[in-house]
Amino acid sequence: MVASLGAQVDLEFIIVDEIEIGEGWVFFYNDKEYVETGDISLALAGNGPIFIDREGRVNKLSTAEPWEVSVKRPSV
Repeated sequence: MVASLGAQVDLEFIIVDEIEIGEGWVFFYNDKEYVETGDISLALAGNGPIFIDREGRVNKLSTAEPWEVSVKRPSV
């Protein structure tokens, strides 16, 4: 999913952190060039993490609230 998101905007995204919770896994990602160089002008903005539940359903989480809140919503 992260790779396909990057392809949509001609960027290469990489996973920078993963957290396992009771409901599944939360993945945080950013632009590969930003991660490699630290150049803040290359960092993504407004990119919510990706949540994969234990049944394999993939959801993009909102950036309007903490991921810990967003992942608990029934629509996720």
